[in-house]
Amino acid sequence: MFAPFNDPAIAEQLPFRLEPGTAVGLKRVFGWDGTKLSWETAPGGTVAARLELPLDGLPERFDQFVFCQVVPRHVSASFEARRAGQWTPLGAAVTGVGGRDEITRTMGARPIEAVRVTFSALGTDPVLISLQWWGVAQAALVAELAAARPCYDGRWEGLILPPETWPEVKLARGLLFSAADLPALRLKCTAPYWEASWQLLEEHARQFLTRRPEDDIGDYLPWTDTRYIRAREAGRESYFSEPLVLGFVGLVNGDRAMGFHALRYLMCLVHTTSWAQSAESRVRGSVWDQRCFMEEMAATAAALLLDWYDFALTPRARALAQQALWDKGMAVVERDMMKWEYVYAINQGPWFCRARLLGGLYLETVWPRMRPHTEQALADMREGMENYILADGGTDEGLGYFSITLQAVLPGLLAYARARRVEMKALLPMHFSRTAGFVAALSAVEPGRVLTEGDNTTDLAAGDTIPLLAAIFPDQAYARVAAACLMRRRPAGYFDQYFVEGVFAFIAGPAQLAPPETIVPTFAILPQTGHLTSLRRTPAGRSVRLHVVGAKARASHTHFDKGSFLLELDRVPVLLDRGQVRYEDVRSYTLKRTELHNTLTPVSADGVYANQAGLIDAVIPAGEGDAHRLRARIDVTHVWRGVMKACVRELVADTVEEFHVIDRGELLHPSALAFNLQTRGPWEIRGCEAVLRVEGWELTLQAPWADAITQREDSVDFRLQPVWHLDCRLNQATVFDLRTTFRCRPL
Repeated sequence: MFAPFNDPAIAEQLPFRLEPGTAVGLKRVFGWDGTKLSWETAPGGTVAARLELPLDGLPERFDQFVFCQVVPRHVSASFEARRAGQWTPLGAAVTGVGGRDEITRTMGARPIEAVRVTFSALGTDPVLISLQWWGVAQAALVAELAAARPCYDGRWEGLILPPETWPEVKLARGLLFSAADLPALRLKCTAPYWEASWQLLEEHARQFLTRRPEDDIGDYLPWTDTRYIRAREAGRESYFSEPLVLGFVGLVNGDRAMGFHALRYLMCLVHTTSWAQSAESRVRGSVWDQRCFMEEMAATAAALLLDWYDFALTPRARALAQQALWDKGMAVVERDMMKWEYVYAINQGPWFCRARLLGGLYLETVWPRMRPHTEQALADMREGMENYILADGGTDEGLGYFSITLQAVLPGLLAYARARRVEMKALLPMHFSRTAGFVAALSAVEPGRVLTEGDNTTDLAAGDTIPLLAAIFPDQAYARVAAACLMRRRPAGYFDQYFVEGVFAFIAGPAQLAPPETIVPTFAILPQTGHLTSLRRTPAGRSVRLHVVGAKARASHTHFDKGSFLLELDRVPVLLDRGQVRYEDVRSYTLKRTELHNTLTPVSADGVYANQAGLIDAVIPAGEGDAHRLRARIDVTHVWRGVMKACVRELVADTVEEFHVIDRGELLHPSALAFNLQTRGPWEIRGCEAVLRVEGWELTLQAPWADAITQREDSVDFRLQPVWHLDCRLNQATVFDLRTTFRCRPL
């Protein structure tokens, strides 16, 4: 690797030259995981930009260039080498794939003085490119190393006892449950709501029996997120969730074949050289890493499997696994918890402490000096959660990240509470009792679904968090929706790779569940998190739900969408938030743009939508409401700094079936303005009016101030489905006062 663009400490020192072409607003940013090039627009079919890097002293044994980058589908890249002052192509131009790509090119004649890439625009949409690294390879040696990978027969003789010789089930520590709890868990398998969830767990376990995990043993762990793995390592499922499903179902059902298969995964973990995701985290001369996500998840899986199946392992296997648990997993987690102070302020720190607690509590059974380590892990988890949960019970990262964070935190705390014989509630952070209000305000009207605001990659409540919270707080809103949040059949999502679904809920969720119901409040403001929500009903029981988006100062996993509003009619999302796609998809960057939300945006003379600035100060909605009326106001001047002198949005409703959106402000320079709306289907446009028909409703928009209303399919939502973008355009303004009226008519 001669150009590690992914490591900002090195990338900033590389002697490359960025040459502008036709790109408007060309920028270069040294991001934490790649050197980012972006522009707002460029004429199609033109050279937007070039990047050139001098080269000297490549060893003769290498015969290939490898260029690793992320390029959108409406951009092409062509590579060249300079020899004796002349540029010659390195193969044909390639069109971006919308995600990480490795382009291999024959190196050709030496000496080579420099290499360069030319990016050409194939369309006029905004662009973000991430340069990962450039390197060289020796093709024959790569093939030889691939052929030399060790092979394992799957019997693991001397490590896993033959199933027919297994003694009575006895857990090493009983981290989450004990052998004495198995009869109650078996009864739960036939309980209302739990029965369907259990059947799905069993189905998944049977599917996992067909995998030979040994086929994926390598130097690094198999992983489904392609952002930081080599192309040849793609297409391999992780070792984290599958063995836990197999192992848990095997214990409850007394199925030794499933238990043995789960232990095969454990042996694969133990025999993987490094628990990082790829060589990029272990490059000589670089300290770059993507934090200890992989090591934490591997350590969690290993600790639970060691606890559950201690009786089925040989002493040699135990010792081997215990050392791997520390050396390959927990030691790396410890490093990141000491190295990175910021992890204590976001989801990562509390999450990483799960492995420290589970692994530490398990290792205490054999390494007595682990106990102080476990106590420090608890203190760090609690410190991180005190920072993560705001005074209104919310988090700045949205309900998806809240769910996946608590999916990690709660099992760790449960294990500690069991081991130390303390009350689980006593371990929770100060404001935790208020999280039910946050969950209710960010939930969708349909029980079990959520608003996709921010970096949510699904509209379902992710993971086991809500059922776990329902057991801890049986009198709060979680219990009213928990049955709808159990494991269910659904499309694969980005969060799937980070959690095992169903197991923790089944272990620690309430034995009895109530029929699910809507938990969205009639009116609520989250004054620290920055959300306002309203749910009003007609006399006939039809509902209109409006939600206004703000955020705390320096919020993370947020979009440039402050002042956006969402509309649900009954249980149907109508004016949408698109949510987020998987992070390896380059559209994950562009989906954060302001015009792809229900916002007001300035538009430049060349047709470029202005994008909000990042949050330095909080932007919090205010207002009041009841079952019939709504008054909401949000001042978004801060995020339009440098573009507007003032900008305020108000939502006003005196009846359930009509509301007005009022945008007032002043631009620093005259500009066009676009009132943007996102929907699943097209509108019928009639001059300054547009009509949208959805299931059971007709929504009419009136924008008498607009010079034109247009629409187009514009990018996608979290499901990768196309979204319609309505653009109500005022051709020019400096001071503006725009009233847009919406009428919701039940059909």
